[in-house]
Amino acid sequence: MFKKVMAFAAVAVLSCSVAFGAEFTVSNQFPPSHHISKAIHVFADKVVELSGGQLKVNVADSGSLYNDSQILEAVQDGLVEVGLVGTYKWGGMVPAADVFDLPFLFVDLSSPEKFLNAGAADILDAEFNKKGVKNLFWVDYGFIQMWNNEHPLHSPKDFEGLTMRSYSAGDSITLKALGAAPTLISSAEMYMAIQNGTVKGATTGMPAAVSRKIYEVCKYLTIANYSTAQFSVQANLDWWNGLDADSQKAILEAGKVAEKWLRGAVAESEGAAEKTVRDAGLEVNALTAEERAQMVAATKSVWDTYVARAGETGQKLVDLAHKVFD
Repeated sequence: MFKKVMAFAAVAVLSCSVAFGAEFTVSNQFPPSHHISKAIHVFADKVVELSGGQLKVNVADSGSLYNDSQILEAVQDGLVEVGLVGTYKWGGMVPAADVFDLPFLFVDLSSPEKFLNAGAADILDAEFNKKGVKNLFWVDYGFIQMWNNEHPLHSPKDFEGLTMRSYSAGDSITLKALGAAPTLISSAEMYMAIQNGTVKGATTGMPAAVSRKIYEVCKYLTIANYSTAQFSVQANLDWWNGLDADSQKAILEAGKVAEKWLRGAVAESEGAAEKTVRDAGLEVNALTAEERAQMVAATKSVWDTYVARAGETGQKLVDLAHKVFD
């Protein structure tokens, strides 16, 4: 009850601040050096520009307000106006959002944009609205890779019994299908978990691994390009509905600018991160076509599980993916 009262009070406070139209905060869990953080700052600066200085945006980087496990609830409850939310955090309330966790769904870094523009964005935006959240813009993360301290990963048999940090429930399902023993661990705790031997490996993107220095505690990197861990910048719907039309327009236009900027930065960031990892001395292997085919076959059940959980909406998204990429 207390939590609900506090959430109501927070929304009331946010609504009051909106009446003055001056300022809002974006909670971001990534460190400032990450390309996603840079895109959020592009967004913040553009909001100020397009609003003629009528809006001011505060960006709280590195999870200084809320970490990746807290941010969705914080946005829904109105504890912060805007936050960066991983779509995988929606899985419990909107199972269809786990579509981005499906293994080997995308073929290259342009795939998420193609998928979203083909209709996936509209389908998911409508689902988020039902849960009290307004999607402002999509945030491409780049591909997820596999890191560990035991040996290179070439086939499903190499995963047998390997303890690995996973970033989401959907990612855990994929790792289990490959034979690993996953544990859901937040990005902020990943380095320590590997260093202390709680897990022997992890799944995360290369730029994030560089930002969090994961290459210091791992010996092997497998470039698998098996998932993308999509994010989006989302707003509390009550706060959003309290904004005037000009403010909403400025924010959405700024989001488009940031989205475009980010998509141009992802490939560059991935390339720079890979160089850093190789220079650090890790043994790096990229899946061959044959190895990829083995892993695709081993994880087919993950797709079936997704459709069973996500129902009609999930099936629509899977059908759309086949239409776009097959």
